[in-house]
Amino acid sequence: MHTPTPGAGPDRPTEDRVVVTGTGRAGAPPDSVVLDLHLEGHGSTVAQALQALTAASRACTDALPEHRVRTHALTLSPRYDHHGAPHGHTAGQSLRVVAPDPARAGELVATLAEAVGDALTVQSLRPEVSDTVGLEVRARELALLDARRRAEEYAALVDRAVGRAVTVEELPGPGAPVPHGAVARMSAEAAGPPVDAADHEITVQVRVTWDLTG
Repeated sequence: MHTPTPGAGPDRPTEDRVVVTGTGRAGAPPDSVVLDLHLEGHGSTVAQALQALTAASRACTDALPEHRVRTHALTLSPRYDHHGAPHGHTAGQSLRVVAPDPARAGELVATLAEAVGDALTVQSLRPEVSDTVGLEVRARELALLDARRRAEEYAALVDRAVGRAVTVEELPGPGAPVPHGAVARMSAEAAGPPVDAADHEITVQVRVTWDLTG
């Protein structure tokens, strides 16, 4: 039960109210997968390193003609041998591929590895839900229902009934979808590692002040 606070007013003392927190969760299977990749090209000169990187980037794009490959973060640095002596140059570039079918993520990685070879590094693989608005709405609805249920439990304990909601406050928390359960299950096979993407879940918490009647 809520304790009296200054400014409540004589018409509605705070002892006639209850404050509870409700939690709502809504999940959905991912409908896309994001691959963050990194390519490297090596050469004895800067020009050769850039040429090797360009060849690897083109091979990556050609291997996935149905997908948009976005490039960013170009780097260029000298290389050194184990004695610390200069040993050529390395050019690097980050890429991002968004695919509509999370189940094919392993197949895409295998295709890129075959086309690009050792120049390829997979930095991350993230199954995602492209539109989370519906999940957020559903999570808020469930959070309010949970708050109402909790308020009714407290009211019943003191022989009262729940009236109108006076205040509703959404508490800060993780708004983006997060993996629920195992993110992925992989096993090496010739066709590429299969990826079993987990559902993504949004959690919303609300603090609600209810009038007590009766």
